[in-house]
Amino acid sequence: MPDIDLGLATDWADGDTHGRVKLRQNQVYPTSPKKDVLISSPVSIELSVNTNESTSQEADKVYFTTYHGKQKKIIAVLDSEGNLHIAGRLITEQKNLSY
Repeated sequence: MPDIDLGLATDWADGDTHGRVKLRQNQVYPTSPKKDVLISSPVSIELSVNTNESTSQEADKVYFTTYHGKQKKIIAVLDSEGNLHIAGRLITEQKNLSY
């Protein structure tokens, strides 16, 4: 699968100036055909939930998951209030995440 070039993402002259989704060599198995999926941006990456602008946001979360064998495990959850939970522990609590 070829890289997906999303186009110019910055006017900076250094490094890769485009947003991309691509396959790259696996970091753990560098000599194998295994690949990692890389989402890259020269400035920032935004993951968006609640794009229907619901006022009921209890289900609006970003889940970070992995598999251990065939069992799916949640390793982190970022909720719609900006609270980050890693392996069941509250890591950071922020109320004003405006930008």
